Amino acid sequence: MVPDADPSELDEELNIVPFLDIVVNIIMFLLMTLTTVAFFSQVEAALPEYRRGGIGKRAAENEALNLNVTVTRAGVIVSGSGGKLARGCTTTAPGKVITVPAGMNGQHDWKGVTNCVRRVKDQFADETRVTLSADPEIPYEHLIAAMDAVRGDENELFPDVLLSAGIR
Repeated sequence: MVPDADPSELDEELNIVPFLDIVVNIIMFLLMTLTTVAFFSQVEAALPEYRRGGIGKRAAENEALNLNVTVTRAGVIVSGSGGKLARGCTTTAPGKVITVPAGMNGQHDWKGVTNCVRRVKDQFADETRVTLSADPEIPYEHLIAAMDAVRGDENELFPDVLLSAGIR
């Protein structure tokens, strides 16, 4: 027998009470952290209402346009709830349509996009929102130029520009 030993040291049993205290504290800490992170990571999202109408046809005055401008390597596609605009921006067309084609050297016609969007604005004077998306291959400078084109030169055409994910 060891002379100055604590009686708990002489027992062959393992004292797990301090270990359980630590585990309980860690569990409480993790639960509190989880509830705090879950509270702050909530994102409120409001889904848009479905309305029929759009470019080309407008059944009622209160229908949304849902104007979308998509920048691709081949050109710019302008579409809305009623369909895609054909070349010249006067009528709609089904299928794969490039509204404002790119030039031979791959440069986009941003003035043509502005003129096309101006024609849409003439029909839908109360609309201010446009959703802009781009092909992942499109340089960032072209995305900024497309934003400037849909906003207009002197007067504001569509000042509320929303960015969307790429099309591929």
